[in-house]
Amino acid sequence: MDNFIQHILEIEEIKKEHDKLMMAKVTKYENEITRLKSLMSGHLIDLKNAEEMRLKLVKELQEVKKDNKILAKQIEDNR
Repeated sequence: MDNFIQHILEIEEIKKEHDKLMMAKVTKYENEITRLKSLMSGHLIDLKNAEEMRLKLVKELQEVKKDNKILAKQIEDNR
């Protein structure tokens, strides 16, 4: 009977160690997920800023092309 109780206690000790290891693993991956979410958030902000800058530059380019057409017409008219 003592062997049986000792065996049960050993199994319980192994279960406790297993639980500790699993919690450490869960914590590790939760921290990694948090880190990656933060990194992604920063990249999304960078992408948003890049898109805003791209739209601004496209608008400026369209204005420059329009101005160039007007200037070309003025030059042609003055010849």
